[in-house]
Amino acid sequence: NKKIFGSAIGLHIQPWGFTNRHFASLLAQVRPSPFLIHRGIATRKIEKIPSPSGCHIEVEFFNPSSPVSRHAPTIIILHGVGGHSREVYVEQAAIQIVKKGWRAVVLNYSKISITQEGSVGGNCLTESHDISLLVSHLRKRHCGFLGAIGFSMGGTKLANYILRTKEHCNLDAACTISSPLDFTIDNDTVHEPHANFVTSIYHFIVSSHLKLWMLKNYNVLRKHHSFQSSSLLDLSFWFTHLSVPEIDRAITMPLKGRRESDLMNYYIEASSLRTLGDGLKIPFMCITAMNDPFIPPPVIPGREMAYSNQNIFVVNTKCGGHIGYWRPEVGCWATNAAISFFDSVKVNSNQAFKSKYLRQAGSLDAAHSLQKSSTTGLTNYFDFVDLDSCSDLMDEDALKSLNRDRFVPYTESTIDVKKML
Repeated sequence: NKKIFGSAIGLHIQPWGFTNRHFASLLAQVRPSPFLIHRGIATRKIEKIPSPSGCHIEVEFFNPSSPVSRHAPTIIILHGVGGHSREVYVEQAAIQIVKKGWRAVVLNYSKISITQEGSVGGNCLTESHDISLLVSHLRKRHCGFLGAIGFSMGGTKLANYILRTKEHCNLDAACTISSPLDFTIDNDTVHEPHANFVTSIYHFIVSSHLKLWMLKNYNVLRKHHSFQSSSLLDLSFWFTHLSVPEIDRAITMPLKGRRESDLMNYYIEASSLRTLGDGLKIPFMCITAMNDPFIPPPVIPGREMAYSNQNIFVVNTKCGGHIGYWRPEVGCWATNAAISFFDSVKVNSNQAFKSKYLRQAGSLDAAHSLQKSSTTGLTNYFDFVDLDSCSDLMDEDALKSLNRDRFVPYTESTIDVKKML
């Protein structure tokens, strides 16, 4: 939509960041916490949201120091692989959101919960029940605009959630930053981990990060039937699994009830680059640096993705590295751009206000879409809908009388142009 892009002021500011992609990417991880400077600007609170299946997800709320209404915008933040809400780029995003007087909610999806009925959390790219549960929870308690920002692998999960829920997605807008959206054979960074020294180093860093995640969740992982008699977590494991595919084959596949040989199918299912435009009904922006060391040129989102759906906005920048749009004193350009995008969507979209009844119904619709698109059939997505938010819809007669065409789509744009930076 021309109006949305035109009034998103943050998108028209020259991107900043260090030109060396490796330095910029490293700085995103090691810079000091913004809360050391912005003390007292926000309150933080960790909550565990239970699901009817007995599992729970962990989220951290960032609220402005002064009270905000239920109608204030809420932005969900998804961290990168193996991360958490204390990552500096996540805190930077939360600070910038809170400065707007909005509410930020970080989903700690890497925090895993396992019961006899199943598991939730972890670093599986194709599982979306944790996002579905959080969206359902927030829709019950907050009436305002609901957006989501996904960093790196968090953006991959977010894109898959949107792809699978399609028109029933209960978000108002979404944005991914430095997120790989294609894990097929075209992504040689994933499939050729030892092609060169630099790629090997990055795989070693990410795999080490995942091993630390496994160590933190060791006692929980041991509860899973696939690991109770396994030697995967023995000392030898730490020296033999040095790439992301090896970790996925050994941990992600069995954790989600899949065979190790199914890894290629898993990567294909996690790829949304060429299919995200099918049925997308909400504004979606994808920010990627052309010099991102984790996203090779053949799989960087481009004009094909932008033209596939009028709601997709593709922003490619010359610099930025991997989540490296940061400089001292000015913060993160990509987060500023995402917030500006959400602000513009909120003002310019023609989406009709949804009543509480319809927002609650959307949670059931999203769960239905996730259930239909499940490849394993091992997860009951209805178990991850906040039952309190849908109690008035669980009656069969009420569901039958529900108008299936209740959502008003965004106005179709007559401008067939996608502006790219």
